[in-house]
Formats: sequence, structure tokens, C-alpha cells
Amino acid sequence: MGSDANKTFTLILEPVKRCNLRCVYCYSHTTSGGVMSRRTLQAALESAARYAERQGFTQIHILWHGGEPLLAGLEFFRQATKLAADLSSGPCFQHFLQTNGLLLDRDFCMFFREQNFQIGLSLDAFPALHDAMRVSADGRGSHKLVLDKLRLAEENGLRVGFNAVVTRMSLGREKEIYRYFQSLGSGFRVNPMIPAMNPASAAPFLLRQGEYGVFLCRLLEEWIDTEVRRIPVSPLDLYLKAILENAPYECQQRPTCVGSHLGVKPSGDAVLCSRFETHILGNVHDMALEMLFASPLCDNIRRRAEVLTGCHSCVHWSVCHGGCPHNALAFYQDPMAKDYFCKDYQLIFGRMHRALTGLIEEKSGQNGP
Repeated sequence: MGSDANKTFTLILEPVKRCNLRCVYCYSHTTSGGVMSRRTLQAALESAARYAERQGFTQIHILWHGGEPLLAGLEFFRQATKLAADLSSGPCFQHFLQTNGLLLDRDFCMFFREQNFQIGLSLDAFPALHDAMRVSADGRGSHKLVLDKLRLAEENGLRVGFNAVVTRMSLGREKEIYRYFQSLGSGFRVNPMIPAMNPASAAPFLLRQGEYGVFLCRLLEEWIDTEVRRIPVSPLDLYLKAILENAPYECQQRPTCVGSHLGVKPSGDAVLCSRFETHILGNVHDMALEMLFASPLCDNIRRRAEVLTGCHSCVHWSVCHGGCPHNALAFYQDPMAKDYFCKDYQLIFGRMHRALTGLIEEKSGQNGP
């Protein structure tokens, strides 16, 4: 694992579970529930800071998630950054926020810019993809509203990146997707769709095994072929770094995420990450993080890479380690199984290896006798 990853603890905070959209592929939204209290916020931040210091982490990445985190309101985030700043004698805090963007206003933009928040805006590229998935309660697409908020952010000096979900609708449109985000002038990340809260409506859009890998390979070709205005594309950038250094940088490919990641819900209930929706480890009001990470679920996941013996002979083992336990849980109801996207990782890692080998051979020929 890379040294930077070793030094970073990731705290995933969900200030609210509610959301103002009803995305087809959502796995967690609710229509009710309050905002995380100051008491819970302080308990989560203080517990994380003490744990990180004891464990030798030098940075704490706070990932604000949800629900839609902006529903917590600007004053909540002002309190949060002040509480974090008051703990600055230990590991330093960096803030990352994932939002659908619909509640962004000038005050939010100015605050996030001043506090150096890194903002991920949920945008599934062009309207034909986005508006089919990211809809309001009455079924209307949100693409135009998101672009309006993007312009507002730019007018107020707030730079954002983008997060897109890959569904079966995305297949064959890799070039269009890449060039769309390129036209916006900012990097983006893609994530494969996983089973949603409403399986019947979501099932037609789920990727079959191997399709995400083909998507990533085609996206890689566009990325490689870009001669001007190349933009960052994750996880391709992190996969490439992993292969070059023979060490995983994605949390999903580390030998274990236990001990370096924790999600906290508005009530203070803790989960391994926000995707482990119903697998509660305990509560930050009652238990130190070491106790939370000693739960039976964490004990199992901690030894998961060891028991996935069928994966150990894979040529990509050192950068994959069986993939994400939550993907295994979502598709197979067993976090100890290997990742559903195993074939997909083999495809993209193999393609990257071949591309790097070709580059080395090309340079060797140019520098030959």
C-alpha cells in the first residue's frame, strides 16, 4: 500500500439521511430523519482524532456524504469546520463533499472555497444518461438544474469534480462520456451501479460481469489518445498508480479497509463505510473506535484477503486482494466472497499492463543500439 494511503484515516460523515432526489440506483435515501446533532458531530470528530493520533495517522479525510449532505444547512458545516479546527493539534483534517448540487447557493460556494472543501458533483454526463437515473420525486430529470449550479459554483470561484454512475445505458458511450466531461474542463470519477433500494426498477440497469471492465478499457483508450486538455479520470489514475508501484490506492482493493475507514450516521451509529447501510458496529457515543473495529464483522473482513485463497494465484492479486467486501455483500449477500466485479478488474488491469509493456518496449526501441 502506498505511504500516503497508510497515513490517512477516512471518516465518512452522514449529516442527514434524507435526499431531495429519488435516483433510480440509490441504495440509502429516506424521506425523513433529522440532522446530526452537534453532540454527535463532536463525538465523531473527537473520537476519530484521538484514534488517528493513537494509530499514527497524519491526516483525516472527512467525506461528507448522505442522503444529501447540504440538507444539513450551512450553519452545520460552519460548526463542523470549527470543531475540526479546534482539534488541529493532532492529525490535520481535509474535507471532501459529495452532493447532487441542487442546494448550492452563493453562501455555500463561498464557504466551501474558503474552507478548501473538495466538491464532488453527482453528474452522469449528458442528459440522456443523467435524467434517466437522477430524478426528483415527481420523476423529472435534474440535469439542467445541476448545470445551473455548476455555473453558479464557477462564478463564485469554487472548482468541482464530477462523479458518475455507470449503468448498462453507459455501455458503448465511453467516448461521448469522456468528451462531455472534457468539455466541462474538470476531472471525473466513475463507479459501477450496485443493487439499489428498489430492485425491480433498478435491475434492468445493473451491469453484467465483464461489462464494467469493457467500459473502463474503452474509457482508457480515450484517455490515452487525448493529446490536449487531458483531464483526470478515476479510478483509472489510481489503478495506473497501483500497477506502477505494485500497491493498491483504492480502498476497495486494499487487503482490508478495517481500521482506516469509518462511517457515522446522524444518530452516531457507526458502520465500516456508508455503503454498509444496516451492518452497525456500535455507536460513537458509547465506544472507542478500537472497540468498533473489534466487532465480529470487522474481524471477518480483516481476514478476508487471507481466506480468499482462490484469488492468491491471480497475477493481479497485489493490486486487487479480492476487491470490495461490500460489492460482495451487495451482489452475493456475503462480504467474505470475492468482488462481483472480479472479471472487470482483470480486464482493466490486464489492459493497463499491456499498455505499459508496449510503452516500455517502444522506448527501449527508440533508445536501442
